[in-house]
Amino acid sequence: MSMKESTRHAGERTTARRRFVAPDLARGFALVGIAMANIVTDWDPAEGVDHAAGLGGYNGDGTAWEKLLVFLETLFVHVRGLPMFATLLGVGMGMIFVSLERRGYPLRARRGVLARRYGFLFLFGLVHKTLFFTNDIMTAYGIAALILCLFIGWSDKALYALAGAAFALYTALQAPGVFAAFSSTAEPIDGSPARIVDLSDRIAAGLANFWVYPAMGVIEMLAFFPLVVVGFVWGRRGIFGDVNGDSRMLRGWAILAAVVIAAVGIPWGCAEIGALEPRWATGLNATNGLVGMLTGPGILAAISLACRPLQSRINASGPLPHLAQPLVALGKRSMSGYLAQTVLFTLTTQPAFWWATRDAAISGKLGWAVLIWLVTVAGAWALEWAGKPGPFEWLHRRLSYGKDGLPEHYPG
Repeated sequence: MSMKESTRHAGERTTARRRFVAPDLARGFALVGIAMANIVTDWDPAEGVDHAAGLGGYNGDGTAWEKLLVFLETLFVHVRGLPMFATLLGVGMGMIFVSLERRGYPLRARRGVLARRYGFLFLFGLVHKTLFFTNDIMTAYGIAALILCLFIGWSDKALYALAGAAFALYTALQAPGVFAAFSSTAEPIDGSPARIVDLSDRIAAGLANFWVYPAMGVIEMLAFFPLVVVGFVWGRRGIFGDVNGDSRMLRGWAILAAVVIAAVGIPWGCAEIGALEPRWATGLNATNGLVGMLTGPGILAAISLACRPLQSRINASGPLPHLAQPLVALGKRSMSGYLAQTVLFTLTTQPAFWWATRDAAISGKLGWAVLIWLVTVAGAWALEWAGKPGPFEWLHRRLSYGKDGLPEHYPG
């Protein structure tokens, strides 16, 4: 299908004002997984534990509950939310592309609007990465989006080929490390405790290493770029407006994600609880970092398929179910929710809170992460009731589109 054909179909499938519930629900759910992953690998890693050190850890034989939480992480937490967010980033780019075309923007102008928007995302991420959280994802997402701006005029087929080539390159670069990881005898321990470093010292260290972070973002971008490309094609084709028409493709992605999750997550969990040698934990952790990227489009596809009845209800002017409203509110404000996690984790991993986090095992750490997430859900829901956007969404839009926003029709 050519680019013109795909955008024409997207215009037929969608309306200018319709909002699709699946992406918002996906973002809202993904943020709890991101919080759980970040607390055990970055904000408050386990120290001196017998098993699953990189997942929050536990000592001795462990309880059935602790082992269940290990499998929860290996199956559904690590390298699950981030690739899905990367796919959603591309979806958003594709939807904006179609919206701009509908308003009469030529390709060059569309490229300029997208480059400005995602250039500011890169800058937001760079500030976040430098001052607060070294493992920020917005920097890499912004770089991936800016590179994709060079190719937005390509056909769907050419873009899929680009995504495949990019993933093949990423696989070739990562494969030696994955094979080497299976030779290791140590359990994987990721990150270093942010709570050990005073906030002012952390900011000073970040500023001193500022020049390194753009290069880090480029390296991290290699993992996400193929997913952003796939998401862009989906957004440009308008698949959320015709999930039934694309159900076969979406089911294929969902099945692929399920296979990867089970094939990697189950043995990885077994290795983390001591049922397999430690080298298997290290190797499967590395494997998950590579093939786990493929779960991003698949998880989004599964959520989209599951949301068909809910989307039909909304299309018929029905209200959102009460239970879905807080999650959708957070999904609409996912950037603010993500950055709010940094604020809350920064505060709660300082010495005043060590009584709650420092010596906690896996259940305590994950419980703390869920509590942080619930605070962001409550904040987003309050903003929804007040009719206000997320603060960082508002700032991003203002910087990207100006005070009055983009004109309804291209002024050229």
